[in-house]
Amino acid sequence: MRKAIARLDAEQKAQLLYLADLGTAMFTSALVVCTLKAVVDLFVAG
Repeated sequence: MRKAIARLDAEQKAQLLYLADLGTAMFTSALVVCTLKAVVDLFVAG
């Protein structure tokens, strides 16, 4: 994997980093939403 990334130019590396950041943000927001939903369901059901 490192060899493949080393072959990329600066613009491609920047785009790959942007994609990784976007994926991380989406995963984190989904995790927060699911956690909040679980907490709300716990208090509403209880």
